[in-house]
Amino acid sequence: MSNRRIFLKRLDCQKPVSDVSALGVKDCTGTEEKRKVRVALLATRSRLTLVQVNKKSKEICANLLALELFIRANRVALYSPIKNEVKTEAIFKAARECEKEIYFPRVQNSILGFHKVDDLGELIPGTFGIAEPSPYSTKTRVKDLDMIIVPGVAFDLLGRRLGYGKGYYDRALINVENERVVGLAFSFQVLSRIPAEPEDRGVGILITENGIIFTQGGG
Repeated sequence: MSNRRIFLKRLDCQKPVSDVSALGVKDCTGTEEKRKVRVALLATRSRLTLVQVNKKSKEICANLLALELFIRANRVALYSPIKNEVKTEAIFKAARECEKEIYFPRVQNSILGFHKVDDLGELIPGTFGIAEPSPYSTKTRVKDLDMIIVPGVAFDLLGRRLGYGKGYYDRALINVENERVVGLAFSFQVLSRIPAEPEDRGVGILITENGIIFTQGGG
C-alpha cells in the first residue's frame, strides 16, 4: 500500500475508513456481499439531511477544485446527482468560469454517451429519472475526456467502485485509465475493501469531505 497517498485535512481522521463487517456484512461473498453493502450504505446516505449533504458537498467541491488534474483538465465529465449523492452544481459553475468544456452522461441503450452541456438548464429528465443532456447535443468520445467525475455507492482504498448494479460506468470506462477517473463520496462510503468483479471499473482518485485519496489504481 506504499504507493497510496492520503491527504486528510482533519487530524481526527487517522482512520478514514471502516470494514464491510462494520456494516453488518459477513459470511457472504460475491453478488450477495455487493447487495448487502449497497443496501447498508444507501440507507445511511438516505438519512443525511439536505443541510448535511450541502455542507459536505461544498467541502468535497473545494477539495476537487484544488486538484491538479482538475486545474489542468480542458474537458471534464460530471454527473447529475440523485438519492443524496454528492452535489456537483458548484463544480459545474467553477469549471464554466475556468472556460472548461463540461460533459454529462446520457444513457443510450446499455451504454453511456457523454454530451456537452453549457448550462444546467439544458438537462432533461432521462433514464431512471436522472437529468441528462439532449440527444441532439454535441457528443465526445470517452477517450477525449481529460477528467471523468463519477458517483458511487461505495469505494475502497484500492479504488474499486460499487454503483447501483447496472454496469453503465463499467462499460463506458472499460478502456479509460483510472488516473483520469475521480470518485466523489462522503467519508462513510469509503471502506477498506469492497467486493469486486474483473469487469468492475475503478477510480484513481477519491475525494471526500475529509480530503483526497490517491488510490492504487482501482484493482
